[in-house]
Amino acid sequence: MKHRILLTTITLFSLVEALAQQPARQAYAITAATKGSFVWTEVKLIDLSNGNVVRSVYESKQTNITVTHARTGKPIQLKDPTGNFIDANQQPFSTFSAACAYDKAGNQLFYTPMGIPELRVIKLDKPEATVSYFAGEAFGVAKDLKDEANHITRMAIAVDGQGYALSNDGNHLLKFTTGRKPVITDLGALEDDKANGDVSIHTRPSSWGGDMIADALGNLYVISASHYVFKVDINTRKATFVSRINGLPASFTTNGAAVVADDKLVVSSANSVEGYYEVDMKDWKAMIVPNNGNVYNASDLANGLLAFESKRTLTIPAFIDRQRITNDKIALYPNPVTKGVFRVSFNTEAGSYNVQLVDLSGRLVAQKVVSVSNEGQVAEITVPAKLSKGSYLVKVLNNAKKAVYVDQLLVTTD
Repeated sequence: MKHRILLTTITLFSLVEALAQQPARQAYAITAATKGSFVWTEVKLIDLSNGNVVRSVYESKQTNITVTHARTGKPIQLKDPTGNFIDANQQPFSTFSAACAYDKAGNQLFYTPMGIPELRVIKLDKPEATVSYFAGEAFGVAKDLKDEANHITRMAIAVDGQGYALSNDGNHLLKFTTGRKPVITDLGALEDDKANGDVSIHTRPSSWGGDMIADALGNLYVISASHYVFKVDINTRKATFVSRINGLPASFTTNGAAVVADDKLVVSSANSVEGYYEVDMKDWKAMIVPNNGNVYNASDLANGLLAFESKRTLTIPAFIDRQRITNDKIALYPNPVTKGVFRVSFNTEAGSYNVQLVDLSGRLVAQKVVSVSNEGQVAEITVPAKLSKGSYLVKVLNNAKKAVYVDQLLVTTD
């Protein structure tokens, strides 16, 4: 009897452990209604261990989808009184999509349509997902579907909790905060590490397309469609060529990537239903993941997990989230900061503002009074040379000494 109870206990423990680990093998995928189709107009939560669909988030056949303005919450009218679409491009995935990022903190999926420079977000906290558009706010510079160089095809949520997206040509690294009032900032072009030699983050044959993941140390990893891997320092925007992924079929383009373990990720292809491949980030070798036949080919994957969590040296105390005050007219960058200087941009009304750097005990460690006279004005604040790496708060006070913006800043070292 004792043996039977022990066996049952072990079995239950194994089952609970397996269920606890299962979400790490899941990812949101931008795909099509059927396997093998190249119409990237649907979002599904996929079990990467076998290719099964866990949840259909958005289906192209949906006719009653609710679309709103992200800022105001007001409905966006998609159809005229006769039931016809007013503007085909106003449909959530009318021009397809190849870039998404899952924000775990807000349980929302950010994405951008191809050829349309607009950030969109799907709220996932209800059975019926809703879509919101940051209408009228430039997210990149793509003119249309023919403007391939400026298509946004890579997107991820980094360790700082903010989103980053990258154009095909690597000339536009976009940052978007993920709070109640997201701020969109174009950080500019990536810079090739001199050690890259002839391999450039900007070159089409090697480096366009693919996906992007983040690690727990403040870096992004660009996995191009041609299997090239670049490590990107968010602060300096320097892209360092790491390796090519070995073990993938030549016809398997790497279009989606999602972290599934500390040093492992799974990649999907937009043109292959053969299966998903697990990639070891220690040696960048790929092995096919066994599946029950074939899988959905996907233009992008996202699950919000970070690589190298075991090596995390930066902690983000929970109280920082409670302290945050978002303001769509103020932006903080770069974040994390490694070179001793961070910047705050103002699109506010003219006036005097006090930018403060505060440690987690509330101690003021640096400040600068800024006289804002025009929109787009940028203030540079120097981080004290001997300041310890870690999490700090940046506060912006108006002339009445009221905090109008508060956010976390990660201070790291080179």
